[in-house]
Amino acid sequence: MSDIFVMIRNQANNALTSIDGIPFLSFLERQGQLIAEETIELIYADAGFDDLPIGEYTVGVWHERVEPQKATCPVEIKAADEIVLVTFAYLEPERVLLNTQRLVEKRL
Repeated sequence: MSDIFVMIRNQANNALTSIDGIPFLSFLERQGQLIAEETIELIYADAGFDDLPIGEYTVGVWHERVEPQKATCPVEIKAADEIVLVTFAYLEPERVLLNTQRLVEKRL
């Protein structure tokens, strides 16, 4: 089984743990159906979805005080030993999404 990790970073690639003390919410969808939600952890600004089967997913984050409030990224797990890392980067002073990055690694 594979894992997907979601990270929130600012423009300097530092963990963006919250906005005004409110954490981001991460979610995972498959075939248009919500299958999991997790609050972004307040120390490292990340969340993880574990033990996922091979397939296509949509990873997203939501926060009421950023623009856009909801951002998503399609990902595909192609092998059982993959770890997909999705990073949502925000320009912290303006509270806007800068970019989304995906990285796939093999489990050791």
